[in-house]
Formats: sequence, C-alpha cells, structure tokens
Amino acid sequence: MSFELLKHLAFHAVCAAAFIFFLNYYILKTELQSAVFWAIGFGAMAAGLAYQQSKRGS
Repeated sequence: MSFELLKHLAFHAVCAAAFIFFLNYYILKTELQSAVFWAIGFGAMAAGLAYQQSKRGS
C-alpha cells in the first residue's frame, strides 16, 4: 500500500466520521458515546469503500 493510498483512505475516513459525529451529536442530539460509535463505524465503512474504489480504478 502506497503512502498516497493511505492518505486517501484516511481522508475519507476522517471526513465521514466528522460528518456523522456532527450530525448525531449536534443535530440529532444523541449522547456522546452513541455519536462516537456511529462516527467510528461510518469512518471504517468510508475507508473500506474508498479502498474498493481505488482498486477498481487501477
């Protein structure tokens, strides 16, 4: 795995996690623990999807 691919995966994971955390905690007013768990889950899924998409394009 190249550094560029890792940077790409990390970017997607962080963006998705931040979006879901903001949505859950500030907009939907869920508890902190629930918002963090959702953020971790969506971040992992976004990284997995970005990995699959990077392999499809090459």
